[in-house]
Amino acid sequence: MEAKLIYLVGYMGCGKSYWGKRLADSLSFDFVDLDDLIVEREGMTIPDIFSQFGETSFREREQKALLSTKALTNSTIISTGGGAPCFHDNMRLMNTMGQTLFLEASPLVLKQNILKSDDERPIVKSVPESELESYIANHLKSRLPYYRLAEFKCNVDGLKLKDLKQIFK
Repeated sequence: MEAKLIYLVGYMGCGKSYWGKRLADSLSFDFVDLDDLIVEREGMTIPDIFSQFGETSFREREQKALLSTKALTNSTIISTGGGAPCFHDNMRLMNTMGQTLFLEASPLVLKQNILKSDDERPIVKSVPESELESYIANHLKSRLPYYRLAEFKCNVDGLKLKDLKQIFK
């Protein structure tokens, strides 16, 4: 039987890794965080790649890592970075390699989750907290056309694991 690949897409802070791990456990799938895969392959952190080589180079590395997931032999939930669907026709690629799910959240929820996170987020690190929600709303607007190409969509506000599992039965 061919491995089933499910790609989770959405803005940073929407819970792709959080929900991805739980969904993978509940379906007995493997879990891969695309950013972790990039770090492992490149031997450096995402912020270091951004600062040393720039976003364009990061996006090229990101696509290579994404393409490598096609070779996975076990059914896997793949959590992508927030920008992954928006570059190099990656959303179309994910839709051809597996199923895609857009985890949607409001700018307020995204801001709260980003502020709670210990992860360094290169895209928003220089945005003052007082302007973060507005920045997210504007940035999200530019990414929504890509996210909306996902096969499935669900809002994370009040989301339950059983609701996610229903999508992939």
